[in-house]
Amino acid sequence: MSSNPLLNSSGTKLVAAVSAIAVAVTGGSIFLATNPIGGSKPQTTETSSPEAKKEETTPIGALGRLEPAGEVFKIAPPAGGFSSRIEKLLVKEGDKVKPGQPIAVMDSYQSLLAAAKQAEAQVIQAQTQLEGVRAGAKSGDIGAQRAAIGTEQAQGMQAEGEVRRAAADLQEAELKLQEKQAAKVRLKAELEKAAWDFNKYGELFNKGAVSESEWRKRKLDFESSQQDLVEGEKVVAQAEKTVQQRASSLGAAQAGVQKAIARVASENQRLGSVAEVRPTDIKQAEAQVLVAQSNFEKAKIELEKAVVKSPIPATVLKVYAKDNESVGTTGIMDLGITDQMYVMAEVDENSITKVSVGNRAIVKSDAFPGEISGKVERIGAQVRKNAVTSADPADKQDIRVVEVKIRLDDSSLVKGFTNLQVKVAIQP
Repeated sequence: MSSNPLLNSSGTKLVAAVSAIAVAVTGGSIFLATNPIGGSKPQTTETSSPEAKKEETTPIGALGRLEPAGEVFKIAPPAGGFSSRIEKLLVKEGDKVKPGQPIAVMDSYQSLLAAAKQAEAQVIQAQTQLEGVRAGAKSGDIGAQRAAIGTEQAQGMQAEGEVRRAAADLQEAELKLQEKQAAKVRLKAELEKAAWDFNKYGELFNKGAVSESEWRKRKLDFESSQQDLVEGEKVVAQAEKTVQQRASSLGAAQAGVQKAIARVASENQRLGSVAEVRPTDIKQAEAQVLVAQSNFEKAKIELEKAVVKSPIPATVLKVYAKDNESVGTTGIMDLGITDQMYVMAEVDENSITKVSVGNRAIVKSDAFPGEISGKVERIGAQVRKNAVTSADPADKQDIRVVEVKIRLDDSSLVKGFTNLQVKVAIQP
């Protein structure tokens, strides 16, 4: 049907008349005169056009990325004078961790543990010396004290004997290991010769230059040499294990000697004390205890730093360094609180005024079924270039945006999708 200007004009007048009557009923004071035969043009109040209303309710589209609550935590090794090599990784990707839970041990741990034990022993020694100074030495106790020293010295000599035996055992194990390693080298050479004979006689047998029995004999020698080398490698591995065990025994025996020496020194210190305890001697001994305790506390702190712990209750998102690997610029791992996921939507700067905190939003992606609802929780205060781009050439690729943080109502579908690109529709 063609458009009729008269009909359009009458329609406009009728709308205006109805609007005026509605206003009058509610207490308005608008006078409307209608004259369909050429009277004055009716007065109308200003109302929003359907296009404007549609624009106000049209969802605002944006691209965004998923991230866990609190963003992603990048876990790095301790800084300042510490090794950056991992001795043992204690978690794997996908594991849940608690605050304070150890997640990695650096390879400086063993040396720092030894230093802490030494510092602890020095505290005990200093406390023992302080007790000795406070107690003093009575003339009747000197003989008993000397006897105690003699006992400690005898135990020290016994410990030294154990060190010598352990050292001899270690030397013997090392010599046997060298023999086994030399035997392994010979077996390897024999295997190489047997392999060469086997291949050579195979060629001659194929040409009819040697009999099948000659070729099979070389084959048997080759297979026997292979088995001998396998057995030889097992023997070498066992010898290496024996060396390690005896080296550990030697270390324990040496530690026993050091403890005996410390006890003898302590007893000698006590013997040298005078019957009358001088205040200056007590103060000096107390100061030595304080220094030893301070060194021990420092050693414990240093040891604690060698064990990397989780600062938050989170999920291991990505592991960058494993056992015996050095930590690079990416750190050890990424942690995230994936029980609550957020979307960081990049809204065009021309549309950001239509977005308010509390607006509802819908999030979609091909990576998960259906859609997830959410609510605008924070609007950024900075305009910058977009970081999330679309693969669709029809979309704008270089725009200026404001970041809008959206809290998802249900994170169960996207716990494992940190940094996933999503499409967002925000309802104004």
